[in-house]
Amino acid sequence: MSDVTQMEARRVVHAPAGRVFAVLADPGRHPAIDGSGMLRGTDSGPITAAGQVFAMNMHHDDLGDYRVFNTVTEFEPEAVVGWAPRLDPDCELAEKQLAGIRTGGHTYTYRLTEVGDGTEVTETYDWSGVSDPKFEAFCPLVSREQLVGTLERLARAVETR
Repeated sequence: MSDVTQMEARRVVHAPAGRVFAVLADPGRHPAIDGSGMLRGTDSGPITAAGQVFAMNMHHDDLGDYRVFNTVTEFEPEAVVGWAPRLDPDCELAEKQLAGIRTGGHTYTYRLTEVGDGTEVTETYDWSGVSDPKFEAFCPLVSREQLVGTLERLARAVETR
């Protein structure tokens, strides 16, 4: 097992930080920018503060459909937004396939820095807080290529040129 518990991807997006942040702070737009292909949708509104919880419907080819609750861990308008997902304990996946496994302890964080004619976006996926060895065996849940794919999709969603 590797000692690495974090990965990141970085990209300059040719759009103002406010436009980039508006997409990242709207869970309803996440499926369109998701490089992993797992996000399916949400009924949750925009992220407005740390501590807020939003739900996301998910799908994984090996696991089927499931739902996660995301607690916002960091929030600073036009600068940073991050969340910590955990499996909905009432979804079928939790009850049948992952019974007894404590999910959670990983985060996704986006940091925005204005540069030149755009915004540098750094996406960090960190699973250093995972405490259940059975869940840790699934980590990382996404690849660096999928993080890069998310930033590419984000750029296409917000760039005007």
